[in-house]
Amino acid sequence: MGEYSSPTVSVVIAAYNAARWIAETLDSVLAQTFRDFEVIVVDDGSTDQTPEAVAGYKDRIRYLRKENGGQPSARNVGIHAACGSYIAFVDADDLWLPEKLQLQMELFSRRPDLAWLHCDAIAFDGDTGQELYKASDLTKLYTGDILRPLLLGNFISSPTPVIRRDVFGAVGYFDESPDSQIGEDWDMWLRIAAKCRVEFVDRPLARYRCHRVSTMESTDLKYAFRSLWTIVENAVARDPERLSDLREQALARVCIRVAGPMVRRGDRRGARQMLGRAVRLFPWDLRILLYWLAALLPTAIVDWVLSVRRLLGLYGLACR
Repeated sequence: MGEYSSPTVSVVIAAYNAARWIAETLDSVLAQTFRDFEVIVVDDGSTDQTPEAVAGYKDRIRYLRKENGGQPSARNVGIHAACGSYIAFVDADDLWLPEKLQLQMELFSRRPDLAWLHCDAIAFDGDTGQELYKASDLTKLYTGDILRPLLLGNFISSPTPVIRRDVFGAVGYFDESPDSQIGEDWDMWLRIAAKCRVEFVDRPLARYRCHRVSTMESTDLKYAFRSLWTIVENAVARDPERLSDLREQALARVCIRVAGPMVRRGDRRGARQMLGRAVRLFPWDLRILLYWLAALLPTAIVDWVLSVRRLLGLYGLACR
């Protein structure tokens, strides 16, 4: 690992009540075959044993603690504290494979024009550790000018990007407003994609943990809906020439994304209302019909369908 004064990469880990997982995350980062990096853990006011869990690593990481303000603010603290020319993010419950940074930085060395890149990732069950699927099994991972497909759905897994540090000076930092705590990754990737082409390493180099209660499952769905809707509207407003024709389709997909957790919570009426809104926006999406069926079928059948992990991602029901 490089000296803190001039590492090539700064790895930013935002942590909140992550005592159960953060040691495994740190072990995976510190096991990288690429060594010229620093690790910055930003503790977002944890109330559990997170400080104790990282205490044994303090000679190998930088530990910063702040008042609780949400993951976007914690990541911004990490970016501002970073000494590296590149920034990489990993959540405090996700993992990296040993060659992640090496293969990504080799691509940067071959393509000095690149501003950012990402890679494939593997979803795994947070309780059993069982691998569930690769991101690329469920959706195409685009490269180049990705703004249009990215507006229709976030296909960049949060622990995968490495971003040149000066990009944040051009596009800004993570949105810390109270109404922007859901989908902050997607919002950031959209802002970067509006200005910079992206490439990726076609290998799964990260593993992201699927919890039984995901962010979308546990949050206020009306709040999630407003946040995701705003992300789409803001992206279209920033670049109307490239995105205006996709607005209705993208907003319909927001409705579909929120309808899934409504079905799983048993709010069939709310799901049907959300899907009705999606139909009015963009009636040609097959997933709307599938959700209508889910909203009408008995709960036992819906639960069985949701146990088929590939369908979870294919129809917008992936663990996050």
